[in-house]
Amino acid sequence: MRIEAATLRRRRPISVTSLIDVIFLLLLFFMLTSTFAKFAEVEITGGRAGQGAAGGVPDVIIRLVDEEWSVNGLRLPREQALAELVRLQDAGAASAVILVREGLTSQALVGAVEAIRGATRLNLQVAR
Repeated sequence: MRIEAATLRRRRPISVTSLIDVIFLLLLFFMLTSTFAKFAEVEITGGRAGQGAAGGVPDVIIRLVDEEWSVNGLRLPREQALAELVRLQDAGAASAVILVREGLTSQALVGAVEAIRGATRLNLQVAR
């Protein structure tokens, strides 16, 4: 009977080339599927039925028209409209209504609400 001695196998080094490929593919996948946009909450509450008729008159009426805003009937670029809102707030305005018209994107509305809340402390309402 022949007994074979345990042959010593020489261990080969583990190839990490495929591991690097997998890590690179995972990195590429996560970079392409993730978003770099900053998400923020914009609190918009709807009024109760009939509240608009019984509520007070807003101090400022803001109408969003493409890139320009209309503040109390005055068409201004966005930056000047924000400056006008700050001026009106300093003059005593406490509330504002944003009039939303057809064709306005929700992103434009959210951007406007964020900009107005960032620049002023006006009580905002959104109306159609």
